[in-house]
Amino acid sequence: MMRNTFIFVLLTILITTIKTLAQDFDGDSIYYTPIPTHTEKQGAHKSVFHDSIMNDQRFAYFFNLQVGTLIGCNNCSAGKEITFTSSTTHGIAIGKKLRAGAGIGLDSYYSWNTMPMFGSVNWDLIGTKNTNAVFVQFNYGWAEGWRNKSLQDYGLVNVKGGRMSNILVGYRVKYHDIKVSLSVGAKFQRVHVNYEYPTYYYRFDGTMVQGSANTTSIQQDMSRLMFAMTVGWK
Repeated sequence: MMRNTFIFVLLTILITTIKTLAQDFDGDSIYYTPIPTHTEKQGAHKSVFHDSIMNDQRFAYFFNLQVGTLIGCNNCSAGKEITFTSSTTHGIAIGKKLRAGAGIGLDSYYSWNTMPMFGSVNWDLIGTKNTNAVFVQFNYGWAEGWRNKSLQDYGLVNVKGGRMSNILVGYRVKYHDIKVSLSVGAKFQRVHVNYEYPTYYYRFDGTMVQGSANTTSIQQDMSRLMFAMTVGWK
């Protein structure tokens, strides 16, 4: 009799416990399955320019590598020249829209080669560093220059290089910490060239004698349309 009573009490406790756990499970399932509101459904289709990342870091290091082409001419009667440009820039992203840095590059102008060293400022017109963006970029600096070895200039002494300026407008796509952009703009480069030519004169006895050399300085300005692709980090 005692054994049957014990078994009955044990079964009653077990059935009550299972029923309670089942009720708790159903309650939790209903409570933690929220139904999205109309506003949340609309927010699921956000613009690529919408900054949904909470990044309060004021300053962040970045670098990028840029390659592109320069299109233009010095003597347009001979046709257009299509040449190569490249550069790398390292700097600091300030806030979510501004970037400032310094870079070095290598440019070809058919007759000339230059190595510009420049400061760079980039501002996001639409979007931020955490999203895709439309940006404007300005580079300004000085370039070391040298004459293309395939072209021989009689009397060439040296090339001093000169100032370089570059403005670009582009569109940047962000994928995690990697950024890829396409841009178009204009580049201006100035070089200074020194030539030296010997002079000759005849003495009273008819013999020819070499005199002091004449020195000529020429300023060469080159303006080009520029297309570029840039790959960067952060």
